[in-house]
Amino acid sequence: MRNCPRTIDRPLLILGLEGEDVAVLMLLFGIPAVILTPTVPLILFFISWPLLAALKRGRPEGFMVHLLYRSGIPFDGLLPPGEGRYAVYGREEVY
Repeated sequence: MRNCPRTIDRPLLILGLEGEDVAVLMLLFGIPAVILTPTVPLILFFISWPLLAALKRGRPEGFMVHLLYRSGIPFDGLLPPGEGRYAVYGREEVY
């Protein structure tokens, strides 16, 4: 019997960040770099990368999306954030 690699379910990390985190950083600092001068956004990009990697260290995959959702940012396909509790039945049917 052959051994199965234990890293089969680990996410692909690029210097400590997931792919969507890298994409968000590139959009967040890339658009101002194109519109304005690239110096300040590039410096902020290289400062925020290790800070974000340190924030995500030891957290589960998709932690930043969950953090944004809890802070009130809505996402397609999810219930609206912070609008009370949801149940299968309505309040008037509770005895």
